[in-house]
Amino acid sequence: MVLDTSVCVDLLRETRKGEEGPARSAIRRLGDTPLFLSYFTLCELHTGVELSSAPDRERKAVQALVSRLTVLHPDESLPVMYGEAAAELLRTGVPIPVMDLLIGITAKSRGLPILTRDRDHFARIPGLTVESY
Repeated sequence: MVLDTSVCVDLLRETRKGEEGPARSAIRRLGDTPLFLSYFTLCELHTGVELSSAPDRERKAVQALVSRLTVLHPDESLPVMYGEAAAELLRTGVPIPVMDLLIGITAKSRGLPILTRDRDHFARIPGLTVESY
């Protein structure tokens, strides 16, 4: 299962507050399912770190989260799959943000489902299995 940025942000917030929220519950329900993170999600998380009022604290929290996940780096199939999906979304008049498309295509290129709070964007990517909470 690939975790979208929205899930990671929720996990970080819930962990900081010591709460059992929807993201932690969703991860718990997955049991032993291997968890992955797109390289592009990592980029978005570090953007949040830099915009934070406490970047050192947030950087450590992101590093702790990422240490428990396998980061998926782009491979040679990504540009072609991205181009096909982006063109189709533009033709149908329902494009999604570039980073969401990159994250979704990373999951799709590996044959993995994605877990997100933002079902609307990811559900537009043809052939991507989307789970949400």
